[in-house]
Amino acid sequence: MYEVARVRLINLTKRFGEVKAVDNLNLEAKDKEFVVLLGPSGCGKTTTLRCIAGLEPPDEGEIYIGDRLVNDLDPKDRNVAMVFQSYALYPHMTVFKNLAFPLENFKVPKDEIKRRVQKVAKLLKIENLLDRKPGQLSGGQQQRVALGRAIIREPQAFLMDEPLSNLDAKLRVYMRAELKKLQKEIGVTTIYVTHDQVEAMTMGDRIAILNEGVLQQFAPPTEVYSHPANVFVAGFIGSPPTNFFECTLTPEGVLDAKEFTYPLQKDLLEATETATSNEVILGIRPQDIGVYQEKKAKKNLIKASLYTTEPLGDSMILDLRIGDYIIKAVVNPDFKIEGVKDLWVEFPAEKVYLFDKKTGKALT
Repeated sequence: MYEVARVRLINLTKRFGEVKAVDNLNLEAKDKEFVVLLGPSGCGKTTTLRCIAGLEPPDEGEIYIGDRLVNDLDPKDRNVAMVFQSYALYPHMTVFKNLAFPLENFKVPKDEIKRRVQKVAKLLKIENLLDRKPGQLSGGQQQRVALGRAIIREPQAFLMDEPLSNLDAKLRVYMRAELKKLQKEIGVTTIYVTHDQVEAMTMGDRIAILNEGVLQQFAPPTEVYSHPANVFVAGFIGSPPTNFFECTLTPEGVLDAKEFTYPLQKDLLEATETATSNEVILGIRPQDIGVYQEKKAKKNLIKASLYTTEPLGDSMILDLRIGDYIIKAVVNPDFKIEGVKDLWVEFPAEKVYLFDKKTGKALT
């Protein structure tokens, strides 16, 4: 049986020389929760994971696994299992031996080892691979063995550092679903590191977005997408990325982006009252932009010229020029563009984001 445990980080800070890799991080993964640490390279996500595992000592802060403060415990005493990007299998050992190795280290009786190896192998559908060595396995099979070696220890938490990144694109998509299903079946608290936002959005119960060691937002995937906390999150989550325009709010309640103006409806205007100045950033996702070939009897249509197109099969990205801005809009693949130079775009008020330019924080 697994002894489930929450993982808490309190004011965690880790420095490498003058650089703060993790900066005063407060985070809690609840019992049985799948938490994803997401961010660009160098944002501190792997360092955070290594601190939890005991592979890096924190400079400040506290790490709790369950109700135990584990700062001073060796990695082997923390009762967590880590799955690495490289799988880290022993090449000279069979799959059975690779799975059994952690239990042998803890002097588990042979009969119990055999029972647990067979149980985990069945769970991961690798029963027919137990006599093979890692060199005889595909990448997906090796990844399952690495997962099995973590599962068999029955730890309080799984720590996973980009475990799918060595797989090809098709297998990654398949293994995302398999891994998520597996985690729910076992019910072990999991902290998962990735720089792939699709992986994060599809797998995590909650996503912790980091940038330069600082937590930007910690929320369920739908909230992170629909209500980004700041400009960084809005620009990082979503593909293609959010379009941004630097604007000045006029006394008449109109955003002046130089290339166009955007009158604010009452609720958006009220949202700007908390801004530190009249300098505001307007954001709109490419999927939310309305694109028209002719000027309709609508308000707030903005003229744009067609710059280039990016056909994707099930949709098409239009790169549009509005003055000095080049923005992206997503349209149906059958959108007629032959002979078209100028288009009209609409930014629906209910889809617009407003941010304080000075702080970057969301106003809406």
